[in-house]
Amino acid sequence: MFRQRLRLWFRVEDDKRFLSHHDMMRLWERALRRAALPLRFSQGFNPRPRMSLPEPRSVGITSEAEILEFELADWVNPDAVLERLRGQLPSGVEIDSLDLIRPTDKARPDTVVYVARLEVPPPDLRERAERLLARAEAPIVRHRPKGDKALDARAFLRAIETPGGGTVRMTLATGPTGTVRPDEVLRLMGLDDEAIARADIRRCEIRLA
Repeated sequence: MFRQRLRLWFRVEDDKRFLSHHDMMRLWERALRRAALPLRFSQGFNPRPRMSLPEPRSVGITSEAEILEFELADWVNPDAVLERLRGQLPSGVEIDSLDLIRPTDKARPDTVVYVARLEVPPPDLRERAERLLARAEAPIVRHRPKGDKALDARAFLRAIETPGGGTVRMTLATGPTGTVRPDEVLRLMGLDDEAIARADIRRCEIRLA
């Protein structure tokens, strides 16, 4: 069976940052259908378009590095796919590029970079970052309806930079074992919930393995 696999890079801005992972999947499914593309579907009793967002974005975070992968059941020129899709997207979701990839290729995110801009940064912001990176472990607990989950956040910290102006640049590992969220890193740096809620957090880059 014919498979055309495509990898699309896009941005999330403005109020669209409040869309959940499932909402974003529905947005893209509607856009792909309205673009009249020959989507390839899964098998079984409830066929779904073969599409995925390999590195889900946390709600409330804007992004200039989002990935959507999807498959078509018939050949369509990638330039035509791009033109059709751009006409179906709402304000706040913008396509940067579209790549044709091998049918067996799947994005394997390895590292994600975030930038957080704090409204009122503490004067010892750099020292806080250095102290966190100097720790051997940084345990956190995620509270979930099905039970709490303990995690060593330090294992996912690759770098924390404080270039000035209340900016924190975080390079975080990601993969099959999970990742740590930027708000969790800020909390480990001693920032309270109000300061984190008022921070402007943006995903800047996804690096693939």
